[in-house]
Amino acid sequence: MKNDTLRRFAFIEARLLWAGGVTARELADTFGIARQNAQQSIKTYDELHPGQLQHDRRRRRQVPTESFRPEYVRAGVNCFLDYQRAASYTAHFYDEPGWSDLPFTDADALARPVYDQNAVRTALTALRRRSVVVIGYWAKSGARTRRISPHHLVHADERYHLRAYCHETQKFRDFNLARIVTAEPSEAEWVPDTTDRDWHRRTALVFQINPELPPDARAALRQDHFTQDEEHLTIPGVREAIAFYVRRRFLRFDQQFRQPLWHEVAAQPTNEFAQRPAVNMG
Repeated sequence: MKNDTLRRFAFIEARLLWAGGVTARELADTFGIARQNAQQSIKTYDELHPGQLQHDRRRRRQVPTESFRPEYVRAGVNCFLDYQRAASYTAHFYDEPGWSDLPFTDADALARPVYDQNAVRTALTALRRRSVVVIGYWAKSGARTRRISPHHLVHADERYHLRAYCHETQKFRDFNLARIVTAEPSEAEWVPDTTDRDWHRRTALVFQINPELPPDARAALRQDHFTQDEEHLTIPGVREAIAFYVRRRFLRFDQQFRQPLWHEVAAQPTNEFAQRPAVNMG
Protein backbone atom coordinates (compact mmCIF):
# COMPACT_ATOMS: atom_id res chain seq x y z
CA MET A 1 0.00 0.00 0.00
CA LYS A 2 1.33 3.44 -0.93
CA ASN A 3 2.40 5.82 1.80
CA ASP A 4 -0.13 8.52 0.87
CA THR A 5 -2.95 5.94 1.08
CA LEU A 6 -1.75 4.81 4.50
CA ARG A 7 -1.72 8.39 5.76
CA ARG A 8 -5.23 8.99 4.47
CA PHE A 9 -6.50 5.84 6.13
CA ALA A 10 -4.78 6.87 9.36
CA PHE A 11 -6.46 10.30 9.14
CA ILE A 12 -9.85 8.67 8.58
CA GLU A 13 -9.40 6.47 11.64
CA ALA A 14 -8.12 9.33 13.80
CA ARG A 15 -11.24 11.34 12.98
CA LEU A 16 -13.50 8.36 13.58
CA LEU A 17 -11.81 7.69 16.91
CA TRP A 18 -11.31 11.20 18.27
CA ALA A 19 -13.58 13.58 16.31
CA GLY A 20 -16.80 11.59 16.10
CA GLY A 21 -16.57 11.12 12.35
CA VAL A 22 -15.05 12.31 9.09
CA THR A 23 -16.20 13.96 5.87
CA ALA A 24 -14.72 13.86 2.39
CA ARG A 25 -14.24 17.63 2.56
CA GLU A 26 -12.10 17.34 5.71
CA LEU A 27 -9.99 14.66 4.07
CA ALA A 28 -9.67 16.70 0.87
CA ASP A 29 -8.70 19.92 2.67
CA THR A 30 -6.09 18.17 4.84
CA PHE A 31 -4.33 16.41 1.98
CA GLY A 32 -4.90 18.99 -0.75
CA ILE A 33 -6.80 16.58 -3.01
CA ALA A 34 -10.06 16.80 -4.94
CA ARG A 35 -13.22 15.96 -3.04
CA GLN A 36 -13.91 13.10 -5.46
CA ASN A 37 -10.52 11.57 -4.61
CA ALA A 38 -11.28 11.93 -0.92
CA GLN A 39 -14.62 10.18 -1.39
CA GLN A 40 -12.85 7.38 -3.22
CA SER A 41 -10.35 7.01 -0.35
CA ILE A 42 -13.20 6.67 2.15
CA LYS A 43 -14.93 4.15 -0.13
CA THR A 44 -11.71 2.13 -0.52
CA TYR A 45 -11.21 2.11 3.25
CA ASP A 46 -14.78 0.87 3.74
CA GLU A 47 -14.28 -1.89 1.17
CA LEU A 48 -11.04 -3.06 2.80
CA HIS A 49 -12.45 -2.83 6.33
CA PRO A 50 -16.21 -3.46 6.22
CA GLY A 51 -18.19 -2.71 9.35
CA GLN A 52 -15.85 0.03 10.57
CA LEU A 53 -17.85 3.09 9.53
CA GLN A 54 -21.37 4.09 8.54
CA HIS A 55 -22.95 7.22 7.10
CA ASP A 56 -24.90 9.43 9.48
CA ARG A 57 -27.33 11.40 7.33
CA ARG A 58 -28.27 13.81 10.11
CA ARG A 59 -24.65 14.76 10.81
CA ARG A 60 -23.63 14.40 7.15
CA ARG A 61 -20.49 12.46 7.91
CA GLN A 62 -19.05 9.00 8.24
CA VAL A 63 -19.14 7.88 11.88
CA PRO A 64 -17.64 4.85 13.65
CA THR A 65 -19.74 1.76 14.22
CA GLU A 66 -19.95 0.17 17.66
CA SER A 67 -17.51 -2.50 16.48
CA PHE A 68 -14.97 0.02 15.14
CA ARG A 69 -11.35 -0.95 15.83
CA PRO A 70 -8.50 1.12 14.37
CA GLU A 71 -6.13 -0.66 11.99
CA TYR A 72 -3.71 2.18 11.13
CA VAL A 73 -3.45 4.23 14.35
CA ARG A 74 -3.07 3.38 18.02
CA ALA A 75 -6.10 3.93 20.19
CA GLY A 76 -4.45 5.16 23.41
CA VAL A 77 -5.15 8.68 24.67
CA ASN A 78 -1.44 9.40 25.15
CA CYS A 79 -0.76 8.32 21.57
CA PHE A 80 -3.30 10.81 20.24
CA LEU A 81 -2.12 13.65 22.46
CA ASP A 82 1.50 12.96 21.47
CA TYR A 83 0.39 13.05 17.84
CA GLN A 84 -1.20 16.48 18.38
CA ARG A 85 2.03 17.74 19.93
CA ALA A 86 4.10 16.24 17.11
CA ALA A 87 1.76 17.76 14.53
CA SER A 88 2.23 21.14 16.11
CA TYR A 89 6.02 20.82 15.87
CA THR A 90 5.71 19.54 12.29
CA ALA A 91 3.74 22.68 11.49
CA HIS A 92 6.65 24.79 12.77
CA PHE A 93 9.14 22.78 10.71
CA TYR A 94 7.21 23.12 7.47
CA ASP A 95 5.87 26.59 8.33
CA GLU A 96 2.35 25.24 7.80
CA PRO A 97 -0.19 26.07 10.53
CA GLY A 98 -2.82 23.48 9.56
CA TRP A 99 -1.21 20.19 10.52
CA SER A 100 -2.82 19.86 13.95
CA ASP A 101 -6.62 19.56 13.97
CA LEU A 102 -7.00 20.88 17.54
CA PRO A 103 -6.03 24.29 18.97
CA PHE A 104 -2.74 23.47 20.67
CA THR A 105 -0.14 25.41 22.64
CA ASP A 106 3.00 23.87 24.12
CA ALA A 107 4.14 25.93 27.10
CA ASP A 108 7.35 23.89 27.31
CA ALA A 109 8.39 25.35 23.95
CA LEU A 110 8.25 28.97 25.17
CA ALA A 111 11.77 28.92 26.62
CA ARG A 112 14.00 26.61 24.65
CA PRO A 113 17.79 26.16 24.55
CA VAL A 114 19.83 28.03 21.95
CA TYR A 115 21.72 25.75 19.56
CA ASP A 116 24.64 26.46 17.26
CA GLN A 117 23.28 25.42 13.87
CA ASN A 118 26.58 24.43 12.27
CA ALA A 119 27.79 22.51 15.32
CA VAL A 120 24.51 20.61 15.68
CA ARG A 121 24.38 19.86 11.96
CA THR A 122 27.89 18.38 12.07
CA ALA A 123 27.19 16.41 15.26
CA LEU A 124 23.93 14.95 13.91
CA THR A 125 25.61 14.07 10.64
CA ALA A 126 28.18 12.09 12.64
CA LEU A 127 25.33 10.34 14.46
CA ARG A 128 23.66 9.44 11.17
CA ARG A 129 26.89 8.25 9.54
CA ARG A 130 28.25 6.55 12.68
CA SER A 131 31.43 8.54 12.64
CA VAL A 132 33.54 10.46 15.14
CA VAL A 133 33.22 14.20 15.66
CA VAL A 134 35.46 16.62 17.58
CA ILE A 135 33.36 19.03 19.62
CA GLY A 136 34.01 22.15 21.61
CA TYR A 137 31.86 21.62 24.69
CA TRP A 138 30.93 23.88 27.58
CA ALA A 139 30.77 21.58 30.58
CA LYS A 140 29.88 22.96 34.01
CA SER A 141 33.55 22.74 34.88
CA GLY A 142 34.55 24.83 31.86
CA ALA A 143 35.22 24.59 28.13
CA ARG A 144 36.55 21.27 26.83
CA THR A 145 37.49 19.70 23.51
CA ARG A 146 36.20 16.17 23.13
CA ARG A 147 36.23 13.48 20.45
CA ILE A 148 32.97 11.61 20.65
CA SER A 149 31.26 8.69 18.91
CA PRO A 150 27.53 9.53 19.09
CA HIS A 151 25.06 6.66 18.98
CA HIS A 152 21.68 8.05 20.04
CA LEU A 153 19.70 11.29 20.18
CA VAL A 154 17.86 11.70 23.50
CA HIS A 155 15.25 14.23 24.61
CA ALA A 156 15.14 14.86 28.36
CA ASP A 157 14.53 17.87 30.61
CA GLU A 158 13.04 19.72 27.61
CA ARG A 159 16.35 19.65 25.74
CA TYR A 160 18.25 17.36 23.40
CA HIS A 161 21.30 15.28 24.27
CA LEU A 162 23.68 13.04 22.40
CA ARG A 163 24.52 9.74 24.01
CA ALA A 164 28.09 9.15 22.92
CA TYR A 165 31.41 7.52 23.71
CA CYS A 166 33.97 10.08 24.87
CA HIS A 167 37.40 9.11 23.52
CA GLU A 168 39.21 11.26 26.10
CA THR A 169 37.55 9.87 29.23
CA GLN A 170 36.91 6.46 27.61
CA LYS A 171 33.37 6.50 28.96
CA PHE A 172 29.87 6.75 27.51
CA ARG A 173 28.26 10.04 28.48
CA ASP A 174 25.42 12.41 27.68
CA PHE A 175 26.31 15.64 25.87
CA ASN A 176 23.84 18.52 25.92
CA LEU A 177 23.44 19.68 22.30
CA ALA A 178 23.05 23.30 23.37
CA ARG A 179 26.52 23.21 24.93
CA ILE A 180 28.23 22.02 21.75
CA VAL A 181 29.65 25.25 20.34
CA THR A 182 31.91 23.82 17.61
CA ALA A 183 32.05 20.51 15.78
CA GLU A 184 34.41 19.09 13.16
CA PRO A 185 34.51 15.63 11.56
CA SER A 186 37.26 13.27 12.69
CA GLU A 187 38.94 10.31 11.00
CA ALA A 188 39.16 8.40 14.29
CA GLU A 189 37.45 5.01 14.48
CA TRP A 190 33.82 5.22 15.63
CA VAL A 191 33.02 3.33 18.84
CA PRO A 192 29.59 1.63 18.70
CA ASP A 193 27.13 1.43 21.56
CA THR A 194 27.52 -2.33 22.00
CA THR A 195 29.66 -1.83 25.14
CA ASP A 196 27.51 0.96 26.57
CA ARG A 197 26.23 -1.13 29.46
CA ASP A 198 24.12 1.63 31.03
CA TRP A 199 22.37 2.14 27.71
CA HIS A 200 21.42 -1.49 27.23
CA ARG A 201 20.67 -2.36 30.85
CA ARG A 202 17.12 -1.58 31.87
CA THR A 203 15.49 -1.10 35.22
CA ALA A 204 11.98 -0.68 36.59
CA LEU A 205 11.67 2.55 38.58
CA VAL A 206 9.13 2.42 41.39
CA PHE A 207 7.69 5.53 43.07
CA GLN A 208 5.05 6.20 45.70
CA ILE A 209 3.20 9.41 46.46
CA ASN A 210 4.67 11.33 49.39
CA PRO A 211 2.43 10.32 52.34
CA GLU A 212 3.08 13.68 54.03
CA LEU A 213 1.17 15.56 51.32
CA PRO A 214 -2.40 16.75 52.02
CA PRO A 215 -5.12 14.25 51.04
CA ASP A 216 -6.35 16.37 48.11
CA ALA A 217 -2.84 16.60 46.68
CA ARG A 218 -2.36 12.85 46.99
CA ALA A 219 -5.71 12.28 45.28
CA ALA A 220 -4.77 14.60 42.42
CA LEU A 221 -1.48 12.76 41.86
CA ARG A 222 -3.33 9.45 41.85
CA GLN A 223 -5.63 10.82 39.17
CA ASP A 224 -2.58 11.76 37.10
CA HIS A 225 -0.84 8.39 37.17
CA PHE A 226 -2.97 5.56 38.57
CA THR A 227 -5.76 3.68 36.82
CA GLN A 228 -6.43 1.19 39.63
CA ASP A 229 -6.20 1.00 43.40
CA GLU A 230 -2.42 0.73 43.26
CA GLU A 231 0.10 1.70 45.91
CA HIS A 232 3.11 2.26 43.66
CA LEU A 233 3.79 3.77 40.26
CA THR A 234 6.05 1.42 38.30
CA ILE A 235 7.82 2.61 35.16
CA PRO A 236 9.25 -0.51 33.50
CA GLY A 237 12.10 -0.87 31.04
CA VAL A 238 13.91 2.41 31.72
CA ARG A 239 17.42 2.51 30.33
CA GLU A 240 19.84 3.05 33.20
CA ALA A 241 21.55 5.74 31.14
CA ILE A 242 18.41 7.90 31.26
CA ALA A 243 16.97 6.79 34.62
CA PHE A 244 18.56 9.89 36.15
CA TYR A 245 16.23 12.15 34.16
CA VAL A 246 13.14 10.17 35.18
CA ARG A 247 14.15 10.30 38.83
CA ARG A 248 14.80 14.02 38.65
CA ARG A 249 11.34 14.58 37.21
CA PHE A 250 9.56 12.73 40.00
CA LEU A 251 11.80 13.55 42.96
CA ARG A 252 12.22 17.28 42.39
CA PHE A 253 11.32 19.65 45.22
CA ASP A 254 7.80 21.09 44.91
CA GLN A 255 7.63 24.80 45.73
CA GLN A 256 3.98 24.78 46.79
CA PHE A 257 4.29 22.02 49.39
CA ARG A 258 7.95 22.59 50.21
CA GLN A 259 8.78 18.90 49.76
CA PRO A 260 8.98 16.31 46.97
CA LEU A 261 5.69 14.98 45.60
CA TRP A 262 7.08 11.46 45.23
CA HIS A 263 9.45 9.08 46.96
CA GLU A 264 11.38 6.35 45.19
CA VAL A 265 10.65 2.90 46.61
CA ALA A 266 13.21 0.74 44.83
CA ALA A 267 14.73 0.13 41.44
CA GLN A 268 14.28 -3.33 39.99
CA PRO A 269 17.05 -4.09 37.49
CA THR A 270 16.15 -6.28 34.54
CA ASN A 271 19.74 -6.50 33.27
CA GLU A 272 18.69 -6.68 29.64
CA PHE A 273 22.31 -6.24 28.59
CA ALA A 274 23.20 -9.61 30.08
CA GLN A 275 20.10 -11.36 28.80
CA ARG A 276 20.50 -10.70 25.11
CA PRO A 277 23.05 -9.35 22.64
CA ALA A 278 23.15 -5.59 22.47
CA VAL A 279 21.31 -4.13 19.50
CA ASN A 280 23.13 -1.30 17.81
CA MET A 281 21.28 2.01 17.87
CA GLY A 282 18.45 0.25 19.71
